Amino acid sequence: MSDPQVDDRVAIRELLLRYARGVDARDLALVRSCFAPGAAYRGALATGTIGDALDALPAAMARYTATRHSITTQSCEIDGDTARSSTDCTAQHWLPEGGCRTVSVRYHDELVRGPGGWRITRRDVEQLRTHVEEDHDA
Repeated sequence: MSDPQVDDRVAIRELLLRYARGVDARDLALVRSCFAPGAAYRGALATGTIGDALDALPAAMARYTATRHSITTQSCEIDGDTARSSTDCTAQHWLPEGGCRTVSVRYHDELVRGPGGWRITRRDVEQLRTHVEEDHDA
């Protein structure tokens, strides 16, 4: 693997980490910055574009007191200025009445490198597992 490929892999991983930080901070501008304008999106939030998903995100996040998205395993295939990645994420969602909803997903992303760096042009979210842990002390 050449140094430019290592740099690209690091940049793509940083992009996914920035996405997770943006969602957890409820920072729509930061989340939007991870995607190319008009990027395709298919997941629990919406089917359409990233704009559709971002429109749905505030209401979805309002159901939780806090979230933590942990980016874990990632594979990446880079071909010049385009790439495909498959990234696992475990997201904890703390419920107002106590307890925690944990969701495991896999992001299947297509990316493009432009003047501002790597951006996601298509995201398909594959749901792997959901588990709700009740807070019996609440």
